[in-house]
Amino acid sequence: MNILGMPSGPCRQPMGKMNQAGLEIVLDNARQVQANNPEIFAPIASFFGVDIDQRLQDASVLEGLAY
Repeated sequence: MNILGMPSGPCRQPMGKMNQAGLEIVLDNARQVQANNPEIFAPIASFFGVDIDQRLQDASVLEGLAY
């Protein structure tokens, strides 16, 4: 959620941060969804005023999400 620009707060127990490999899997799949079916993320972009393509490519939005 944080990657896409949706406020979600910090990770909470029992869930925690993902490892880097897991985060890359999530990013790869989100990029594929955006490339093939951008209408899926369109409501997020519209409501939160974010550029999904830009956020999926911006490494700075990933800071603190993986260990």
